[in-house]
Amino acid sequence: MSNKIFIITVFIGNIAFGGVLPKTDLQGTIHTKSTNSFRTKVSKKLFEHGLDKKIAKANVDKALLHNDVLNELMTKNILKNIPLLKDEDILNFVTQAALRKKTVDLSSYATLVSLVQKHTAAFMNKELISQIEQTSIENEKLKLMKVFV
Repeated sequence: MSNKIFIITVFIGNIAFGGVLPKTDLQGTIHTKSTNSFRTKVSKKLFEHGLDKKIAKANVDKALLHNDVLNELMTKNILKNIPLLKDEDILNFVTQAALRKKTVDLSSYATLVSLVQKHTAAFMNKELISQIEQTSIENEKLKLMKVFV
């Protein structure tokens, strides 16, 4: 009898929480120790702008609010859901924020709207606003999952 209760509980839990979690295709293999991590790319861009390597790294650490894995997942989610943006657009946006010592939360709706407006000449129609809103919601869910290294 207890086996049946356990199986039913697991089944109902999967149904109830299955729609709440973000799509699993975002959770591909991400190597945070590699030289091509998002944080490293931003640091290199800042170094190209003339900042010292240590200062560039410190600015990036202050600018990006989340850990490397979560930032990488959020970036991939943005690129997947908003086809107008390219990896270089997000990189330039975060670089400019770090240069100005501002923080960037890639799950924030306002940040995503600013990113789209700054790097594309697209008209903010209902479809684009819906894409931005959905991306923001998915990134918030990723943040709530507390992705740790």
